[in-house]
Amino acid sequence: MRHNFHYIYGVAAAATLSFGTLLTSCESLDQGNPSRLSETSIPKNDADAKALVNAVYARDIELATTYMYLTDLTTETTVSGENPNGGGGMLGLLNWDGTNSYIVSAWSSVYTCLARANDVIDRLSPVPSGVSPEIASRVIGEAKFLRAYYLNYAVQFWGPVPIVTEVGGGKDAVREPESKVYAQIVSDLEDAAERLPEVSQYGSADIGRATRGAANAALAKVYLTWAQVDDDLTEAQRHEFFSKSVQYAQKVIDSGEYQLEKNYRDNWNNKNRNGKESIFAIQFYLGSSTRDNDPSGNNHLCHCSFSTGFSVSLPHIAPGPDNTLRDSYLEGDQRKEVTVVDSLWHPSTGDYFHFYFDNDGDGKKESGFSRYNKYIDQDSPETSASDRAMNRTVLRLAEVYLVLAESINERDGAPNQEAYDAFNKVRRRAFREEINASDQQPHDLQQGLDYNGFRDAIIQERSWEFTLEQKHLLDLKRWKILVKTIKNSKLATDYPEYNKQSIDFRHYRFPIPQAQRDINPNLWQNYGYSGSTIAANPYKGRE
Repeated sequence: MRHNFHYIYGVAAAATLSFGTLLTSCESLDQGNPSRLSETSIPKNDADAKALVNAVYARDIELATTYMYLTDLTTETTVSGENPNGGGGMLGLLNWDGTNSYIVSAWSSVYTCLARANDVIDRLSPVPSGVSPEIASRVIGEAKFLRAYYLNYAVQFWGPVPIVTEVGGGKDAVREPESKVYAQIVSDLEDAAERLPEVSQYGSADIGRATRGAANAALAKVYLTWAQVDDDLTEAQRHEFFSKSVQYAQKVIDSGEYQLEKNYRDNWNNKNRNGKESIFAIQFYLGSSTRDNDPSGNNHLCHCSFSTGFSVSLPHIAPGPDNTLRDSYLEGDQRKEVTVVDSLWHPSTGDYFHFYFDNDGDGKKESGFSRYNKYIDQDSPETSASDRAMNRTVLRLAEVYLVLAESINERDGAPNQEAYDAFNKVRRRAFREEINASDQQPHDLQQGLDYNGFRDAIIQERSWEFTLEQKHLLDLKRWKILVKTIKNSKLATDYPEYNKQSIDFRHYRFPIPQAQRDINPNLWQNYGYSGSTIAANPYKGRE
């Protein structure tokens, strides 16, 4: 089992105090000179340099709910038990605008963190006296990885966005084309991969920081996505990017740094934090919250999944009452009970609690809502929602295998043996079969599929593998099936109260927060939202 890195987030508050005047919110993108250190605050040693980047990590502690609401609640898989007039409730009902609190928070966080990352790079270039060149280079690598990490969310949420890579560079920023944004993300990740160590080269106090494997895994996913979403690319460029995705995914696999967990549940087992499958995860421990007087870990995925505890009341988020996801799993797939449950062991009563109503007493669920199970701490379910102390998975090896398989299919227009092998490793783990067996296993994907057949298999497998891992909306968008998938879902057709039938092409992007547009008129509004001057639907040809 890998050690945690409570140290990183634990000292984030101290770093904010030491350099507090510089880590102010940059919501207006007018970052200005206040984000520069005074001469007396320049890092004087390796510890200062490492503490400097902690504040860039720390902001993500506040974003678990934001990412989940924006990427899971807005799809056909999930419904909200929140106030329908609140920010989360409106996202669940596909009823948002440029004032939605979660959209505003995401934008603010992205550009606050870009400012912090830029400041780290600036303070360590050139390397200050007393800081070793090795540590300075590594910390710059972490800052560049995180700058790419946040900017990657931004371009997938809003499309063209400002690129801010210099201290004070956000004033009157303009929205850059997606091609330029992705090019900046790739540049940062490639530099980070050169600077960062492998996870095995970190000491125990630093496990959880960005690594070479994380940068390479992110590059594999970014190149795949870029090739799929950028309409300005030539076919030759797409082929090149799919090839690069394959190459970077293979680097991660060939490094030998990661392995699939035999038990799918171990990816969310608090006794197995940062386990052998984990490539990058946001760390949450009791006391890691950056909020004053909050002793929790602050991962609100845990709270939202189980906010009502052992009761039949609808929590903040839950699978829809249509049970489509639960019923779609194949018999024997261990991912089903880890992902969604109708019943959960209640330690206090020594029995299973059922999250449903059995109106006729035949022992079968007739109404009620299942629970997302990944973010319920199985060792302490009764305090899970209040402790909020489980890591948020961002990248793990299973995704690298599926990205490899998908990129080969996209590059070649058909799967080859390598694509089948990568796909089947994930499938075999799901059914507890021998992952690396040379002979065919019972649940292997059968050979002979064409491009569309293999693509459909990827789409289905990702829905089973990555539920509630903040990927689904982004997947639907890059596959260009967002509107038809949600509109044709059982949740949309049979349960109009959740308003999923209202899905529209404008939902391919979130609106630019109105407050930002009031400050900076260069931030034109996306199609379909108040204040937009775009008349023609720019997404219609996507589906």
